[in-house]
Amino acid sequence: MRNVLTIFLKELKRVFTDKRMLISLFLPGVLIYFVYTLMGTVMTKVITQSSTKDTNFQVAYTDNFNSAKTDGQLPKLMTYVDEVMKASKNNNTATFKEFTTGELDSYKEELRQGKYHLVVAFTDDFENKLGDATGANDIDIFYNGDSSASSDLYSYVSQVVSVAYTNYTVNKNGAVTANVGEKDMMAMKIAAMIIPMVTISILFSTVISLCPEAIAGEKERGTLASLLLTPIKRGEFVAGKILSLSTTAIASGIVSFTGLILSIPKLMGGFNITISPLDGLLLFLLVVTVLLLFVAIGVFISALSNTVKEAAGYLSPIMIVFMLFGMAPSLFGFDQWYLSFVPILNVCVSINALLNGAENLLLFFGLTVASTVLYTGLLMFGVTKLFNKERVVLGQ
Repeated sequence: MRNVLTIFLKELKRVFTDKRMLISLFLPGVLIYFVYTLMGTVMTKVITQSSTKDTNFQVAYTDNFNSAKTDGQLPKLMTYVDEVMKASKNNNTATFKEFTTGELDSYKEELRQGKYHLVVAFTDDFENKLGDATGANDIDIFYNGDSSASSDLYSYVSQVVSVAYTNYTVNKNGAVTANVGEKDMMAMKIAAMIIPMVTISILFSTVISLCPEAIAGEKERGTLASLLLTPIKRGEFVAGKILSLSTTAIASGIVSFTGLILSIPKLMGGFNITISPLDGLLLFLLVVTVLLLFVAIGVFISALSNTVKEAAGYLSPIMIVFMLFGMAPSLFGFDQWYLSFVPILNVCVSINALLNGAENLLLFFGLTVASTVLYTGLLMFGVTKLFNKERVVLGQ
């Protein structure tokens, strides 16, 4: 028993006195807390908060909401919307238009064309039947998913309606298709939050599986020093390693990209999410360039590490940090051009901007790709310089 205790204490001392080991053991857990906290914050903001500002929303509604209404009387829902709009910090306003139930189809067409942001249809004498549990207390709300403003207003009014009324059904409990557009910007916003984070984590997981073994594995087996005694130049060794890893990573990236493109329409089941050929090409270019940067980071970490386990221990928390970058654009916006020079974050912003249909997309993409290629080259140059140091080669 004493021997068991001795071994037990020895191993604990080995772990808790090794700073590198402590980082690899406990840092991921700390970072996971921040990842899930930020994810919850971002999801809440995307779903509940409107990004539309300085807009005069055009809202049309049927005139049958109250049989005893007076001239100019608004439905209670519209009154709530108007009051909260005036109190909002987004400087939005709302203009309301009443129409007869027989004109519903024509107003839905005008909604599709962008003349209105929202069309609301009540059942006859809706507000007076709310106290009758057997009444047909239906309210149908239509929006244009092609418009970010219309999508924001629909999300907002869907929340307000529960405050204005009780004992009702909205869109006949899902039986009515609310979106008259070809796309669904709300679904695109949620996808824009999820896809950068998932893409970065999947691509970097490829690096974690490949790169630790590349150089740290050679050190651990004792073959690196022997290999460098041959006539091969150290720069050639590094170039060969990076080239082979990049080829393998890109092959994996093509599969990941194909899976990403095929999964996007199914990511938000029931919503219209589409990627144009140009967007698909830009996304593929991003995947390839960020993979090359990831390989350069992986090789650099592997060169600094003495064992495969140590290299993997460093790369794991780095991946979690990059996942945080994936969620950041949805939380803070990040539409400034200078962010195209911030590594990894620029890729996440580009994917987010692509899915949200942002303006000046090609300029931001071009700067992102150029800066990512530049950082990749600098890291590769740094790895070559590391190999000129004997203590790095010998793992000292």
